[in-house]
Amino acid sequence: MPSFNNEAAVGDVVAALIAQGLTVLLVDDGCTDATAERARTAGADVVAHPVNRGKGAALLTGWSAARDRGFTHALCLDADGQHRAQDAPAFIAAAVADPDALVVGCRQMDGEHVPRSSRIGRAISDFMLWASSAHELHGQRPDSQCGYRLYPLHHVLALNLTARHYQLEMEVLVQAAWQNVPLLAIPIDVHYPPADERVSHFHKWRDNGRIVAIYTRLMLIRLFWPITRPRRPLLPKR
Repeated sequence: MPSFNNEAAVGDVVAALIAQGLTVLLVDDGCTDATAERARTAGADVVAHPVNRGKGAALLTGWSAARDRGFTHALCLDADGQHRAQDAPAFIAAAVADPDALVVGCRQMDGEHVPRSSRIGRAISDFMLWASSAHELHGQRPDSQCGYRLYPLHHVLALNLTARHYQLEMEVLVQAAWQNVPLLAIPIDVHYPPADERVSHFHKWRDNGRIVAIYTRLMLIRLFWPITRPRRPLLPKR
């Protein structure tokens, strides 16, 4: 679980996941508040960046730390309380059925507190994902911006990922699809608090610009440097 300054919600999120029987590893991405202390108190193992490096860098750190602790998969979700721990068993069941799959939560976006900007951003980002990897998706339409995902570590750590901020979540889906890692979309609930209670570190211009930049790079690769890739699986199942 990557986190930057989520002290108000992180303790409850960690406790809810532990109640589901999960081991929680939190990546403190240079927090300047009590996030790490509250996560530890709730029962999380904490790995820290000395300075804020971005969500993508925190995910990469968390994946490597999970692998080093002997785990084969990592269930990732946001630390702000947006995602429901009760949805975790559905991700785990999907991974048990197909251990090679990258399982992506598909948010139900019809709630009254869902920001209009989130709906528009998702629509644009979903189109980018489809345009850069439609053939490999085989009709699947995963939610390109949802952070609630279950990653098969031996696949994602083998990818040549360059992003280090929010755009890594787009890049990992495209590159995984290119390598014929199955992408499975499952419906999940999502909680958006009222605007005056919402905490977000997503910068509308800077981070959307990064997403467009990584998409442009991926499309150039798709158009001018096509690679013949094997059918699945990329690696033997473990």
